[in-house]
Order: sequence, then C-alpha cells, then structure tokens
Amino acid sequence: MSVPFANASVQGELSAPPDAIFGQIPASGLDGIAFLDFAYEAAGRSTHRVDGLVIGTWHGERRGHARTRLTFWGADLTDERDDEGAADAFVLRGPGFAGTTLWSGPCRGRYLAFMPAAVERMIEAPLSRVSIASATYDLAERMTVFHLLAALGQEAGSRNGGADALLIDSVALAALRASGALAQPAPRRSAALSSRQARRVRDLVAERIGTPLSLREMAEAAGLSEGYFVRAFKGTFGVTPYQYVLRERVTLAQSLIRSGTVSLREAAERAGFPDARRMGRTFRKMIGRSPTEAARLQRA
Repeated sequence: MSVPFANASVQGELSAPPDAIFGQIPASGLDGIAFLDFAYEAAGRSTHRVDGLVIGTWHGERRGHARTRLTFWGADLTDERDDEGAADAFVLRGPGFAGTTLWSGPCRGRYLAFMPAAVERMIEAPLSRVSIASATYDLAERMTVFHLLAALGQEAGSRNGGADALLIDSVALAALRASGALAQPAPRRSAALSSRQARRVRDLVAERIGTPLSLREMAEAAGLSEGYFVRAFKGTFGVTPYQYVLRERVTLAQSLIRSGTVSLREAAERAGFPDARRMGRTFRKMIGRSPTEAARLQRA
C-alpha cells in the first residue's frame, strides 16, 4: 500500500512514511523553499514528479557486512546509475522530471524542494528560458551540497521545525550554485555595495533585528538581485548577510543582558533568536562564551 505525499514542488507516492524526520521546513508562499531531513530503517521506494526543482543527498547506511544500495530511474536523467545502484548519491531534479527511487535498506536523505517561482527568483530568469538537466552523481562529487544540507538539517532540528528565513535563502542559493544547476558567476573584482546601498541594508537589519528577515528583502533594499547582492555584501562587509545579521543579534543581546533589565528569554526574543537556548548556542559558536559569561566579562 503506497502513501501519497506533497512537499512544495514535488509530489508522488511512498512505499511507507519515513521512520524518522530529523528536521523539516515547510514551503511558505508561492515562491517558497521546503526542506526535509529523514531516514528509513528498511527497504522502500518512492515515485515523484517535480514542478520546480529538487536538490538532495542520499546516504546508504552500513549494517554488518551489508551496505544499502540506491537506484534511480527516470526518462530525463542525463547520468543514470548502474543496475547495482550506489551507496551515496547527489540528485538534481529539474522542472517536469518524473522518476522512481529505490533503497535496499537503511538510509538517510535530505532535500531542498524549490517552488517554480523560487527557482526563477534565484536563477534570475524565467524557467521557460533555462534548461536544468536532471542528473544523479556520486555524492563525493557534490560534497559541498552535502555539508550545506547537513548544516540546514541541524538548524531545522534545533528550532523544532523552523529555521531562519535568511539562512534558508542563503543555503538554497549556495546549494544551487554548488549543485551545477546555477552557473557560477564570473569573477567580479568590483563587487561591492555603494555607501547608500550599505546604509539602507544596515538600517533594514537594525529595524528588523527582532523579526525574520529574508535574503530577498535585503537584496531589494539595495536594489540588487539576490545572487549579486550576496557577492557585493561580502565584498563590502567581509561576511555573508547571514553572518552579519547573527553578529548584530549577538551584539544587541549582549547589550541587553549587560544592562541587567531583562531575562535571557526576553533578550533572546528582542534580538531575534527563537529562544534562550538557541541564543546560547550562537554565543558559544561565535564568541566562545555563554551569554552570561560574556556579560560578566564585559562588566569586569
């Protein structure tokens, strides 16, 4: 008995629901991006149809002497796997793709599913004017994508089903480039924001520091496409938009905690963190100390 499913731009049927879901981000709006980090404990199969774009990674688990094998079928595939399948794979599925995936045993998968409008927003062109070839590769050829999706999975899991909109957009754009679906931009030595653009972006971040902020909104404030904005922003500030926003949130939270007028929960909320625990994790990652330790050292 099969189980129907639909997630953003991909629909189909599963032989059974996943045995575990480690992180999930639903698509939001018509130009949204969905993410799923899941695992199966037994053999199974899925059939699927893609309207927008799917980027995913599969990892076959080893149990004893046996290693799970993966097999992919699809009339539009440019690089089909052999009959014996593969243990680890990267998959790229373009608009209109229809196919089948089989796994012989325990495995783990992660994928980003882009709505058609989300693809157009990131590739900066109508889907009707571009050709995105569906393909399957050995995962070793796309390890950058694997690490990007693994990091997004950790973020989604830590936020109980959600993730920062800016992080999702940033990872999605990087994954598109690393996947080969989006051509790498030609080097531009002069990629930088003007002083006026930089001021607009700084003002937007300061105004929205306690609320979700997307890459699209930041790029629109500068009057640039998302792809060029990321390069120009890093050329100006030396960090990515997401890293910059995190740094500003940490700075605000430090100030609030040092004042002694708010609780850790209130500081986290006003600085744009989902909760105090996540704020603490970010502090330790960025400055090597917990929020209270950082505030105590600043008072000394």
